[in-house]
Amino acid sequence: MTANDASGGSVIEVTGLKKTFRGFLGRQAVAAVQDVSLQVRRGEVVAFVGPNGAGKTTTIYALLGLLKPDAGQVRLFGCPAGSREARRRTGFQPEIFYTYGFKTIERALHFYATLSEMPAASAAAAVPRQIDRLGLGQAKGRKVSGFSKGMIQRLGLAQALLHEPDLLILDEPTTGLDPEGRKLVADIILEEKARGATVFLSSHILADVERTCDHVVILNQGRVVFAESMAKVRSEADDWDIEVLSGPPDAPAAPGPAAEADGAGPRTMRCRAGDKDALLLKLLAAGASIGTVRRSQSLEDVYMRHVGASVHG
Repeated sequence: MTANDASGGSVIEVTGLKKTFRGFLGRQAVAAVQDVSLQVRRGEVVAFVGPNGAGKTTTIYALLGLLKPDAGQVRLFGCPAGSREARRRTGFQPEIFYTYGFKTIERALHFYATLSEMPAASAAAAVPRQIDRLGLGQAKGRKVSGFSKGMIQRLGLAQALLHEPDLLILDEPTTGLDPEGRKLVADIILEEKARGATVFLSSHILADVERTCDHVVILNQGRVVFAESMAKVRSEADDWDIEVLSGPPDAPAAPGPAAEADGAGPRTMRCRAGDKDALLLKLLAAGASIGTVRRSQSLEDVYMRHVGASVHG
């Protein structure tokens, strides 16, 4: 990290951001972002989630200086979004990554290293390191035009990581990836956090968000409707759900509200956090087979509470 940021530790500062796309040929104007304010501090991993059309990508493009807001202020590292200093310290992976199909993976990454003004010696070391890090070693020497969608996504992340940016902005980085690729991306995000980088992550995969992020911001219809630390989201869930796959009919009941499926199939028992361990021991002693054990409030529950009605309404 560069010392003495004018932002005083804030990597991203957005205040009163508004952006409306004008309608043409009789089309109605679209208010994509309405009065969005948020702050991301150095070293945090922040998830930016919301339904399609919520304004996430518009906000990200404003962060990058690719879109000019109608109102509000956007600053990275205390500098205006889109400034040379902000761009120099930022790595970006778009949701759909396009590159030159006629280039090999090495030539493509060296091209992006040149755009990042990396010294030749640094690029020579960084390119093979990121190729191996992203699991693309077998693609060395191959033209990008023959890559699968998942390989293209990995290449897009590799180019964002090349110059070891202080800020990573990732727009749906796991699109098109298999479970192994998703785990790889999650591990890399945690590695970048350990390095001291800040990560601003847009994703629809809430399980990945729960695993990797410190904070979550939910956007809906162009407005921030929820912003909280993941630690608080977890701590406010005082109930636990225990999935009982099978067991004798005289298995102990939950010492609190319980939700059970009809019939002889699996059932879910709900209990307070303080009763969880004792209930599990009783169930196991009674010969019950236990499936998942999870807090009754997940990030998905929070998400649906804030945007579910608008999505399905």
